[in-house]
Amino acid sequence: MVILVQDGLDNIENYLIGRGYKVIHGNTTTKTHDIYIYSSSAYKGLYNEIFSNNMHNSIETNNVLMINANNKSYAEVEDIINSRKYSSLFESEGFF
Repeated sequence: MVILVQDGLDNIENYLIGRGYKVIHGNTTTKTHDIYIYSSSAYKGLYNEIFSNNMHNSIETNNVLMINANNKSYAEVEDIINSRKYSSLFESEGFF
């Protein structure tokens, strides 16, 4: 799992790196990622993030989880990341 963090969110980027996540900086040329963390207090923040980062027409950004870190603690962001991880349906039900 690769996490792309918006420029300016250095504290959360460093927190996630310290917790062992693979994090790439928002200004990197490599845009293949599974999760995008941004911060916006405006309703149109998500729309603006998609279009300002050319995520709307990139095949590499299909099924990207976008997390608005605005007013969220580091632990809350990490909980969102972990709750979206894939887990086998049967394994989670205790069948195996």
